[in-house]
Amino acid sequence: PMTTQDYYNRDEARELLDSLAVGPLVVQGPMGSLLIDEAGTADVPSAFWNIAEPQTLARMHALYQMAGADVLVTNTFQASAPCLKRDGILQDYRSVNRAGADCALTCSRITGMPAKLVLGSVGPCGIAWEEAQEGKKTESPEYERARKAYFDQATILFESGVAGVLLETFCSLHDLEPAVAGSVEAAHGMPVLASFAIDDACRLLGDAASIERACEFARDLGVRAVGVNCCSVQAATQAVPRMVGAVDLPVMVRPNAGAPAMDEGGCPHWEEDVEGVARASTRWVSDGARLVGTCCGFTPVATCAISGALQG
Repeated sequence: PMTTQDYYNRDEARELLDSLAVGPLVVQGPMGSLLIDEAGTADVPSAFWNIAEPQTLARMHALYQMAGADVLVTNTFQASAPCLKRDGILQDYRSVNRAGADCALTCSRITGMPAKLVLGSVGPCGIAWEEAQEGKKTESPEYERARKAYFDQATILFESGVAGVLLETFCSLHDLEPAVAGSVEAAHGMPVLASFAIDDACRLLGDAASIERACEFARDLGVRAVGVNCCSVQAATQAVPRMVGAVDLPVMVRPNAGAPAMDEGGCPHWEEDVEGVARASTRWVSDGARLVGTCCGFTPVATCAISGALQG
């Protein structure tokens, strides 16, 4: 009988790992901040678009693809079952994640270009946990709930055809632990990648662990690439050589465009420094980064500039 992992896209996974080994790859920019800019949608949870407006998501993925992205990322950052419940989304996590994956996997129909590698985005699920006894995580029901949420989301993303799962914007080693445990269990050898949110001193925002310690911790748990995202361009530039020196894994870097300004209607708007991030991308690659792109506040214009800069 067929098993879950029989549906996994192992050919794309091998291509992803082979490509990351040599790099550089350009990864698409954010979806959430683009969706917020759509008129009258600031209060709509990002994951709901997978069900309500998949054609809009496919168009955004297509823009990134045409701008030069080698890797697309699904709009599933907050699509675990606990996140959907928190955001009042009634659809099952399977349908929301499958729809998000389909939008990225099929956008080449819009562009007429060859299909791109796709990573399944997984963000923190929001379940706080404490160890019942020192070193005995399995005795914590909250830990098991968190691990199961990550396992379930990673499983449906892998079944949907992604080349790997990207755990992104993790702020503490504590929160990362059940995420990697659940995702690696679901992966059955498929790639799991981990990316951290850091401050300008290259420390995790939640527990102040150094980026070196975070990379070593993630490596020891079984991830196949490490990185930073949703940090400043300056922090990203400082972090790349430190990550490269800490672990023998591909390094990813995706800074944000800074804090947004709020308009009269309470909607955020960002000022993206396209030329600055393009210049920085060449340094990241020179310092050893293998996957580069942008996070909140940037647009396909920045992706195009990075792609052009890396092509000389």
